[in-house]
Amino acid sequence: MLARHDSARKANRMADKKSAIPPVTAAEMRYVLALSVAPEDAARLWQSDLVRGGRLTQRHVSTTYYDTPNQDFRQRTLALSVRREGGRVVEVLEAMPPLAALDGERPCWQAPLTRPVPDLKRFAKVDGVDDLDEAPLRPVFTCRLRRSRTVLEPDGAAVTLSFDEGEIRAAGGRRLPVSEIELELQQGTPRAVFELANALTEEAPLRIELRSKAARGYALAQRGEPRGTPAAPKFGRVALHRSMAAEDALAMILGRCLAHMLANERAASSGTEEGVHQMRVALRRLRVALALFKSMLPDTERQWIIGEVKWLNGALGRARNWDIAAGLVEHVRGGLSDDRDLAALARAVGRERRRAYVALRGVLHARRYALFTLGLLGMIETRAWRRPGALATSILQVSVVGKLADQVLERRYRKARDRVRNFDRLGAVGRHRLRIALKKMRYAAESFASIYPAKAVRRYSKRLARLQDGLGLLNDIASTERLLRTVVQRRPSHALVRGAALVRGWSARVAVECEGELQQGLKRLKKAEPFWRRP
Repeated sequence: MLARHDSARKANRMADKKSAIPPVTAAEMRYVLALSVAPEDAARLWQSDLVRGGRLTQRHVSTTYYDTPNQDFRQRTLALSVRREGGRVVEVLEAMPPLAALDGERPCWQAPLTRPVPDLKRFAKVDGVDDLDEAPLRPVFTCRLRRSRTVLEPDGAAVTLSFDEGEIRAAGGRRLPVSEIELELQQGTPRAVFELANALTEEAPLRIELRSKAARGYALAQRGEPRGTPAAPKFGRVALHRSMAAEDALAMILGRCLAHMLANERAASSGTEEGVHQMRVALRRLRVALALFKSMLPDTERQWIIGEVKWLNGALGRARNWDIAAGLVEHVRGGLSDDRDLAALARAVGRERRRAYVALRGVLHARRYALFTLGLLGMIETRAWRRPGALATSILQVSVVGKLADQVLERRYRKARDRVRNFDRLGAVGRHRLRIALKKMRYAAESFASIYPAKAVRRYSKRLARLQDGLGLLNDIASTERLLRTVVQRRPSHALVRGAALVRGWSARVAVECEGELQQGLKRLKKAEPFWRRP
C-alpha cells in the first residue's frame, strides 16, 4: 500500500469522504509500496545486482493487534498494535483503508512502551480514539515475521527495501503465510519507488499487495480466510465533489478501477466465475474512464493502457465466455437431467472451460501483467500524464470535475439515445453497439455518481442495468452458439450435435421472451429525466 508525506491533503480528502479515519496532524506519514513475492523468488532477488552490495540487517518482528470486544477500532477503520522488534517495544495506531480503495495514504502514530501492553492514553487526543481510552482491549491476531532490510540509493533517492517472511496467526489455529517486499521512500520522489519496483519485477514475479497486514489479519480472524472461497468485491463508490480538480477525479477513478481489478485477481485465478466477471467489469470501467478524460491524457500513456487492457481482456473474456456457455448448458440440463447428449455436451464444454482457466492463470502470473499493474499504479501516483507547458495538463489541473461530468454525461446520453431509435430494425451488430453505448453511459454515470443526487442516479442506473442485462443475455446466447459450434467441429458426434441443437432451441425461445422486456425497458429509459441537467 502507499502513503504520502502530504498530510494536509490527506486530512482534506478524509473530510471529503466523511471517513472515520482520524486527521493526520501529528502523525507519521510513510510512502510505502508493498509487493507479494514467493520466498524462493525473494531469495533470488537478494542475489541480484539491484540489491547486492547494500548493507543487510535482519531482525525478528512480532506484532500483536488489539481491539475492543465490539471491535471498535476495526469499525472505525483503525488498527492498534504492539510491535516488538529487536529490543524495542512500540505501540502503533494506523489507519486501515477499505479494500475497495487503492488509496494507501494512511497516517501512522507511534509511541514507545516500556512493556508489551497497549496504552490508549498515549493516543487520547487522536480523533476516533478519544472516547475509547477506558475501553477493555484484547488480542485479535499476531503477525510474526523475519525481516531482512537494506537501503538502496537509485539516482540520488533513498529507498528502504524490506523482505518480510512469516505468518499471521489468529484464534483457533488459523494461519496465513506472509511473504512480501516493502519499498519505503526515505528521500526523493515516489517515482524512484516505482522505477525500483519495475526493475525488481524484471528479476522475479512480484504482485501489488492491496491489503495491509492488519486488514489480512482481521479477515483471517473473522472468516478463516485460507479455507474460504476468495471474495469477489464490486466496484463501489468513488467519493468526488463538484469543485474537485479534474486531475484528482481522474486519479481517484483510475485508482478505483485498478483496486477493483486487483481485489478480484485471487478469485479469478482460483477459478471463481464472479472474480473473472468483476475483473472484466473493472477493465471496462477503466476503458470508459480513459475515454471520459481522453482530451486531457497524453496519447502515448492512454494507448499503452488500452493495449494492455485488450491483452488481459483476451484471457478474461475467453474464460468468461466458457463460464456463460457452461451455465447455459447446465440450465437446459436442469429440465432434461437424464439426457445423455446434453451430459456429453456439458463434459466437452467443461474441458474447454478448464483450458481457458489454465490460460488465464498463466496470464495473471505473467511478468507482463505485473508490470501493467505497477505501471498503471505508478502513473496514477506520480501523475505521469503531466507535461510541462502542455495545454492538456493545464486543463486537467485547473478545470473542475462537476462541469466536465455534466458535459460528458450529456454526450454519452445523446449517443445512447441515437442508437435506441429504430430498435426494431437493429440487427445483431446494431444491438451490440447499443449495448456498448448503454454500458458506457452507465459506467460514466456511476463513476460521477457522488456529485449528483443519489436517488436520481440510482434510479437511472437501474434502468440502464436492466437494459444492459437484457441485451447482454442476447449477446451471451449468440456467443454460446459460436462456442458450441467450435466444440462440435472439434469432436463431431451425434451426441454433441443433438445436445447443441437442444441448447439452441432453448436459447431461441428465451430470446423471443426477452424482446418484449427490452421494448418496455427502452420506453422507461426514454421517459427518465437526465439527472445531470442542472436547473
